Amino acid sequence: MPALGDPPNYSTPRTLGLALVSVLGSLAHFTLGALDYEHVSRYLGLAVMLLAGLLLVFGILTLIRYAEAITSMHDPHARTPMYDTPHEGLTYRVGVGLNALAAASALAWAVGGELPLWHLAAALVNVYAAYLAWQTRPVREAEAP
Repeated sequence: MPALGDPPNYSTPRTLGLALVSVLGSLAHFTLGALDYEHVSRYLGLAVMLLAGLLLVFGILTLIRYAEAITSMHDPHARTPMYDTPHEGLTYRVGVGLNALAAASALAWAVGGELPLWHLAAALVNVYAAYLAWQTRPVREAEAP
């Protein structure tokens, strides 16, 4: 847990990057899912577009949390605690999970789809987003340097 006075986890540029890269990855999967919809499998296409929708929601919610953390750092009368919130630990787990699933699906589509290089590029975006999500995990006192 950060020390009192340190910036909260959600206010870091890494969290902003995670939100934006997740939104970019979701838009790539929506587009590629629509373009390669008939070439792989109808049900796989629907599943990937549903996964892209979940990833889009995750990215937007993370962006909202970033904006709230930035504005609340300057609030002289803060109403809620900004440290060790219950969803802080879940955010990175969901981010890693969704982006890892999206990367795996993009690799599967790269094998069977008609746009393999674009699917590989989308997979790289998701791998980077999963890395950013892993880096945003809250540091506990036992793990602190």
